[in-house]
Amino acid sequence: MKRLLLLFVLILLPALAQAQITQRDWALQLIDSLGWSFGLPEKPTDKDYARILNGSRVYRVEAEDAYQREDEVAVMQFKTFGAFSGSGWLNGIRVETKVHFKFNLPHSGSYQIKARVRLAGHHLRFGNRDFRLNGGAKFTDVSVGNIDLQAGPQEAVLSLPPDGSIDYFELEAAPFEPILPDGGWIFDAQITAVVAAQTTLQALNLQKTLPLTASSIKLEAENLALPHGVRVYQDSNRGPASGGRYVQVGAAPARFDFYTVRVHGGVADVMLRAAGLKPVAVKVSGHVERQLQFDYRFVDRSLGTMFLPRGELTVNVMIPAGGSLDRLELRPRRGEPADLLRLVGLTSATSITPQQLNKLSALIDRLRDLR
Repeated sequence: MKRLLLLFVLILLPALAQAQITQRDWALQLIDSLGWSFGLPEKPTDKDYARILNGSRVYRVEAEDAYQREDEVAVMQFKTFGAFSGSGWLNGIRVETKVHFKFNLPHSGSYQIKARVRLAGHHLRFGNRDFRLNGGAKFTDVSVGNIDLQAGPQEAVLSLPPDGSIDYFELEAAPFEPILPDGGWIFDAQITAVVAAQTTLQALNLQKTLPLTASSIKLEAENLALPHGVRVYQDSNRGPASGGRYVQVGAAPARFDFYTVRVHGGVADVMLRAAGLKPVAVKVSGHVERQLQFDYRFVDRSLGTMFLPRGELTVNVMIPAGGSLDRLELRPRRGEPADLLRLVGLTSATSITPQQLNKLSALIDRLRDLR
């Protein structure tokens, strides 16, 4: 039914050529063209559209919100067993009981399952997959395994041990590049050709086909304010270092904050040069988060080709104990409006017709498996 309604909207768009087509209309077309409409609730809001397009695939299911009212559990709010998230938590009865959780999953993917439970002997089932969760005397965060799930309505069944408790369970998959206009979604604003072009490229991950410019910005780690326990080295034990120097992290993980301004055009490859055998966590201005794996010797790893957020750019890098960091590099691409429009076959930088939007939607639908 939802799919038919979306198609009905698309059919009507040409007849509404004189009416204002909003970013909300376009966001809904994007979601449908990417095959993500099954991840929307029956009555979606702007928050639902933004969440499904923001690139994150971390979904927390609060037990007190998702359980079914006929389940034999009680909602509690006291903190005797430790802190809890959301508005409360669920407590079982004196015998084992089952809790049925129903929720909506916006994106398909391979998800790691995490939970916060109290006591041992919980069983969380998705279909025929059974995951055992063991907590302590107080609420304990546990990670129990991975499962492949398709977008749309979900049901998980939890077997609670006698007097057992659950605060939430969480599903986490690798993030993807956000689909986000420059300046963020303004759902009531009229859609422009530039916003349509930019979000189409993001939807298909085609920004990497924009030409590289001749310049680059290299930010050396040794020039930063260094955290406690970090030292600067000039040897070649980790291989050649940019500028001949690098920083070495000691016995505890260390966070490094790089600051720069957004590159001209707003599109760049973000590269990190580091060494070490443990994963490195990188966050770009709260915009993109990645886990990168390096080698014992220095190598460059790409966070991806990104439409960078406006203003000053902050990149946070968390290097694990014993790791080494050389530099952060931005390699700009030609991301001016004319470049974006040309790549998707548009000419006007301002106006865009319903017919052109439908062609972009059809392009996304055709090529989405390549993203």
